[in-house]
Amino acid sequence: MAYDNSVPFSLTKNGIFYFERRVPTDLLKHYDTRKISYSLRTRSVRIAEARARRAADQLDGYWYHLRSKDADLPGKHRLRMRAAPNGAAPEAPLSDSVTLSEAVSVYLKQKGHGRPVTFHRAAERSCGYVIDVAGAKDLWAYTNKDANAFRDALIKRGLSGSSMTRIFGTVRSVTNIAACELGVSFTNPFSGVYFDKQAGVQECEPLSVDAVKRVQAECLGIDDVKWSHVFGQACSVSKVYRV
Repeated sequence: MAYDNSVPFSLTKNGIFYFERRVPTDLLKHYDTRKISYSLRTRSVRIAEARARRAADQLDGYWYHLRSKDADLPGKHRLRMRAAPNGAAPEAPLSDSVTLSEAVSVYLKQKGHGRPVTFHRAAERSCGYVIDVAGAKDLWAYTNKDANAFRDALIKRGLSGSSMTRIFGTVRSVTNIAACELGVSFTNPFSGVYFDKQAGVQECEPLSVDAVKRVQAECLGIDDVKWSHVFGQACSVSKVYRV
């Protein structure tokens, strides 16, 4: 076998790419080997690179979990994915028994493809808040009392009604999709929870006519030709606002 610098964490044998990565010394107690190695089943550099990076990211996430699961960390509610053997990514549950953290895995597997990292973090953070308040239960064990306690905790955090609406919407979506994937009827306790959706929401006042005219005057005073090389098409803004 020969190491291939064009693809991270890889080597080749007879033209086939293999993933190889050493287990960190402080995590060797969790493994029966000092390195993880397996075939990426491709001769393509592009495909091998994508598969190797995905495997490395999965291992980094799992190793972070191993290092952090027993620590009293700020933001520990973000560490929700149940550990899978051999560093593999969590899979969808095989029975109708599923915890909320596993439901997040199902949700992101179905809805997270191609979504930005903020989408994934929102799902983990929102459901993490539930777990912090009501515990890491099986989905069917959550009650209306838990949902109300969750609401009260969000209010205590000082969140606005619009932020609470987004968080509750994410939790409902996660739990509903997990139940749908399992084919089980589910009365969602996070639906219909009352709170003031307008609490803390500030409405932006529209600009006055005088303010708009001042902006237009400033735009008209700009030399479009002089600044076009800096602002590109933004130089046409002054024309848009002319009256």
